[in-house]
Amino acid sequence: MGKKTDMKGSCANCKLTNCIDLFGHTKNEDKHVGGELYVYKLLKHSGEQELSKYICFNGNLLKCACFIVHSAYDNLTEEEYLPMVSNELVRDMKASFYLAMSGHYRQATIIQRCVFENFLYGLYFTVDYHRFSHSDEDRKIVKENFNSWVSGGFTKKVSDLLDSIERAAVIDKAEKKGWQILYSDLSKYVHTILHTPTGEKIKYGNIEMPDCYAMVEYNKKDLIEWSNFYQRVMFLILHCLLGSYPFIKRLDAGKIALRDIRACFKSMRDELKNSDLDAILKMRSGKSIEAH
Repeated sequence: MGKKTDMKGSCANCKLTNCIDLFGHTKNEDKHVGGELYVYKLLKHSGEQELSKYICFNGNLLKCACFIVHSAYDNLTEEEYLPMVSNELVRDMKASFYLAMSGHYRQATIIQRCVFENFLYGLYFTVDYHRFSHSDEDRKIVKENFNSWVSGGFTKKVSDLLDSIERAAVIDKAEKKGWQILYSDLSKYVHTILHTPTGEKIKYGNIEMPDCYAMVEYNKKDLIEWSNFYQRVMFLILHCLLGSYPFIKRLDAGKIALRDIRACFKSMRDELKNSDLDAILKMRSGKSIEAH
């Protein structure tokens, strides 16, 4: 059994500034409004078995992504830009997971748009590199462009990235349309707001004002909505990686990842109706599949 961490007196349990008190909450606990760790703690008291589909399954999906991404990253040359970018995307998806668990559903979804866009860049540079594989000079330019992108100097519209990826026959027109829809759906969270919980009235001297507006609120509907996006992005990325680098399925880490994805999501196949998940579930360890 792990040792319990005593948070008493820590900054996470600050009693001087309520806006950074991660365990604080409103007097009416039925509102499920408070600090991030207070909302996080509510999850284990929900008593809903259904929540495992949005929490436990997604946590396992993150683990499978680690296995698949690192298998690709550790077994390829430095010019394979997609695994290089995907290596960082795993950390971003973990950040998205923990933001959602602590009540920041909109921010958690915005991160997924960044993940998807960066994934497109990684795929674009990989495609561009192999397209110019006959010319050392052209490959050098691709590498320079990649390094420029890492430092924020190289940009392209998402539509241009998708056009390049489609021309390389990595995806077909139907898949391209699906990717466009996913990016459009994720983009809706950037220039909007979600419901902000209002806390109790508090007093500072003679001034009465609402409690900290930085408080978060547990909301099952928003959690499920975030989960739907999380799974769509994850399935798409993992399908692309496994299709592009079939040797992953022959490695122990790849076998474990495929086994665990099947264990969690096979029973949800009809419910999710996700083509990327369907393709992953059809994969078998040791059997190569051809990318488009």
